[in-house]
Amino acid sequence: MPIWIRGGTLLDVLNGTFSEGDVLIGDDGRIAALGTFPPPEGALILEARGCAVLHGLVNAHTHLSQTFMRGLGDDKKLIDWLKMVVWRLQAAMTPEDVYLATLLGLVENVGCGVVALTEHHKMVNSPAHSDAALRAYREFGLPTLFAYGWNDLGEGAPSLDAIIAEMERLRAAADGTNVRVCVGPMVPWRCSDAAMGRTFALAEAWDVPFHLHAAETQDEVGLMIARNGMRHIEWLAALGVLSPRTQVVHGVWLSDDEMRLLQRGGARLIHCPTSNMYLASGMARVAPLFWRGVPIALGADGSGSNNSQDMLELLKIAALLAKIETMDATALAPRHILQMACAEGAAAVGLTPPELAIGAQARLICVEIETPRSAPVHDPFSALVYNANGGDVRHVIVGSRVMVKDRAVQGIDVAALIQECTRAAKALLERAGIS
Repeated sequence: MPIWIRGGTLLDVLNGTFSEGDVLIGDDGRIAALGTFPPPEGALILEARGCAVLHGLVNAHTHLSQTFMRGLGDDKKLIDWLKMVVWRLQAAMTPEDVYLATLLGLVENVGCGVVALTEHHKMVNSPAHSDAALRAYREFGLPTLFAYGWNDLGEGAPSLDAIIAEMERLRAAADGTNVRVCVGPMVPWRCSDAAMGRTFALAEAWDVPFHLHAAETQDEVGLMIARNGMRHIEWLAALGVLSPRTQVVHGVWLSDDEMRLLQRGGARLIHCPTSNMYLASGMARVAPLFWRGVPIALGADGSGSNNSQDMLELLKIAALLAKIETMDATALAPRHILQMACAEGAAAVGLTPPELAIGAQARLICVEIETPRSAPVHDPFSALVYNANGGDVRHVIVGSRVMVKDRAVQGIDVAALIQECTRAAKALLERAGIS
């Protein structure tokens, strides 16, 4: 069935331009017409008057198993947060917990205007835990980059052969679906040089990203220097694993030399400003990296270090944090922030560019901007970045599928899911001994 989006402000995030008009999406899930025209017979009509219509946001780094951990990490530093909350709860989670937490996180993401995401999968307690997460992503249908998280150093770490075998198994299980499996080393200080080299070669053979946390806190940088005398990006460069397929998540504590290495290697930064503020990790030097030409996408990170997945809210945080970090009010404009959230995010997860053009794949969101919080709207780009939040998302369309219609996530009983997740989370906390 064709989909007619009627009467919105159409934003081209690639060119930074906007105009008034309609969008017609064909049965094939591609944009068939732009402008002002009557709807074709039998089309589904989505009212977009008062809305900005644009390519949806991409959450380029999250851990949706942490949806059950909201509010438990408040006022803790990263290492304390990991030891007191994350690791204890992860150890106690059942596969069904992982499935429910992931599904609830997906509902929140799409309801806040996310049309694709990267899951950095931490729940590797057993193959059943990974299968539960994969099942949630496949059932929900959102385009997903599934970065299998691994460490081969430290107590209880699996062998490198076991890590590779599990990645290969998951890749085969996801073949032909909306999920693409890639390589996701968790933290440099718990990954050996040999494992990094072998898994990077695997990423090259599979032509997928190499997605890892790096330089998130000063303490972690200190651990790496104590181990081999190098900072995180220096180590990646020395290993030969710093390339355009490398996705450096956080990158808060980068030296000037590391910024140059990142630029020369063509690696991508995944900026998680809300998480970095929540854990007081520091401020990534995003504006200087952006103006050097380093590709930067945005991520909410897990709800354990953010408490939400609201990517629209995150746009404002990213813009303001760049101004404070540089002490320059002109550091990044709203158009730059939306390019990160849409264009660079799409590239990070392996999607086509977010063109608002006939023939382009439809991954569109309609966000209300004629609201008391945003009106009068002089610049829709500014209204989206500085005024809007996830509650303003009216419609989400991915291909030929309407995933959100009139603010309601389609195809799922959200109220029943919330009740089920609340019961499961309560039982999880009891098993983990967290009150």
